[in-house]
Amino acid sequence: MNLPVGSTVIEIDDLEIEKYLSCLFGAHVKLLSVEKLGEGFHNAGFLVTFEVDGGSRRIMMRIVRGDTGWGHDYPSDRCSVLLLQHRLARSAPPGTCPTSYDVAALMVDGSIRSIGDSTEFLHFLEEVPESAGEPYSKDLFNISERGKLTDADRLRVKLIADYLANLHSIKNPNPNLYMRHLRDLIGHGEMLMGVIDTYPNLDTLDFTSKREIENIEVEVVRWRNRIKYLSHRCSRIHGDMHPFGNVRFRNDNSILTLDRSREEFGEPADDITSMSINYIFFSVWRHGRLTHPFKELFKLFLERYLDKTGDYEIFKVMAPFYAFRGLVVAHPIYYPDLESDKRRKILKFIINVLNEERFEIDRLEDYLESPN
Repeated sequence: MNLPVGSTVIEIDDLEIEKYLSCLFGAHVKLLSVEKLGEGFHNAGFLVTFEVDGGSRRIMMRIVRGDTGWGHDYPSDRCSVLLLQHRLARSAPPGTCPTSYDVAALMVDGSIRSIGDSTEFLHFLEEVPESAGEPYSKDLFNISERGKLTDADRLRVKLIADYLANLHSIKNPNPNLYMRHLRDLIGHGEMLMGVIDTYPNLDTLDFTSKREIENIEVEVVRWRNRIKYLSHRCSRIHGDMHPFGNVRFRNDNSILTLDRSREEFGEPADDITSMSINYIFFSVWRHGRLTHPFKELFKLFLERYLDKTGDYEIFKVMAPFYAFRGLVVAHPIYYPDLESDKRRKILKFIINVLNEERFEIDRLEDYLESPN
């Protein structure tokens, strides 16, 4: 049968529903009908009528809509909504809400499986041994010690830019997904505000203050409202493109990327700032200032990406993403050995970039050194 849910149609085999309900109720079930009752902004509701134990029975089936822009865009979002509501209904005071029987998943092969009693989820992946590629951070540590770039260093930074240019060429100009990514940039538990909330008590820090961090949050919200309608930019992204294990190179210089995170589609500046902030960070971390090798890496990375994509508009949207990524590398828990004056340089960079209308490659020293 075909079930209309918002702007999509979901195909479910009648026999699979019968098989699933027979397992759920412990007796043979014969499906009689599935009728749509209606839908709202979040869910579509269906009345399922079937025979079991010689009598007729009716239950509700709800399917979460993924097309309305309420944060239900990906299957994992819709799963989390139903699992939470199932848990809440099961734990409600007796007699205060309808019985929740189960949450079921429609699989790729058309089968229906119960996940209502799940408490955790397990992700199994192929092993990535060290022999399959070393973290790119090792290259950056070596550059710090060596004080200059090799041809291999220049090649690898271009390969990273090429990888991202190719990934970002997959476009999906979906306004809901683009606005969601910018919204999540601020409020997601793993992004800007979530990172801030894992800082130690801001009143105890000697490199920033509660007021300064609050002002950063406010400025990022302002930036979101400036750029959230640029949905033509919505592209496939990696989501956590950093050198500490997530980007690796094999001996033949082929690239390996791990831990794609948070969003499938969004603003390409997320990936570009995630990688490029580390060229600034490593230089400040190891030398206290922006040194020539890391400045060259930064420029090579951005210029190669621009050559491949022609996306000069990216300079108008980078600032809030640099704020997020800057707060990550300045984090006292993530990098406990970083001195306060170096953290202060990163905070200066964040504030100065947020105060500009567009990011300028040639102003890196100004962003790090100018008073704010």
